[in-house]
Amino acid sequence: MPHRFRSDKKMDSEAESSEAKTSASGAESNGESRAKRPRMDVNSLPTRQYLDQTVVPILLQAVTQLNKERPTDPIEWLANYLLKNKPQFTNGVSNNS
Repeated sequence: MPHRFRSDKKMDSEAESSEAKTSASGAESNGESRAKRPRMDVNSLPTRQYLDQTVVPILLQAVTQLNKERPTDPIEWLANYLLKNKPQFTNGVSNNS
């Protein structure tokens, strides 16, 4: 169920996030790799868009695999999975502090 925001500004941010995800998935389906995309400045992104572009992709993949494997220590398994697979999700992200 989608989360609805009260302010118009936040709803606009959610719409922009959806558009960004759509264009990003379109680029990936056209064979464009993550490494070829321009770097983005994560400090300038709204919270939802930042999480959608930096955390959600790897976390969704990790939780899906976690559900398939069902390890006895899921937290440790998840931490190891995230660290092991981090490099494939970090291209194109810049933290210009």
